[in-house]
Amino acid sequence: MKTPVNYLIIISLLAIITFSGCKKGGSPVPEPVVTDTTKPTITITKPTAGQSLTVGSLLTFQATFSDNVQLKNYEIVISKVIAGGLTLKSVPTPVDWSYTKSATSFNTGVKQQEITLGDITIPMDISGKPVSTGKYNFKVTCVDSSNNSTDTTVQFNII
Repeated sequence: MKTPVNYLIIISLLAIITFSGCKKGGSPVPEPVVTDTTKPTITITKPTAGQSLTVGSLLTFQATFSDNVQLKNYEIVISKVIAGGLTLKSVPTPVDWSYTKSATSFNTGVKQQEITLGDITIPMDISGKPVSTGKYNFKVTCVDSSNNSTDTTVQFNII
């Protein structure tokens, strides 16, 4: 008779152990958080490196922005380059031209977008002083939804 009682005790213990491990209404195990560390990419089609533009003309900007998760915004900065690779912010006559277009946002959820701007005018003069000719940097910075950023620069000439 001990055998059936032993089996009953073992089965009862297994049932208690099995059911005590289950909680009704327990929280599901959260998914691990994956951090986005991949920087977005920028491919500038226009202006092209070494391109020459005249004062008073339109400068066309065209680029494709891509990210593995989501694009956030981009910024354009055009500035004069001096010998040695330094950028000037302000100089006396002739006047160096600069242009900034900041905090331009992409639509929510976008992973890739082509942007074309055809309204950037290189002025003939600034406050009556002629715009200086020479090499200029066209720098574009892109930020993704995780605040990873990348930038690329194309050098062009104003003649």
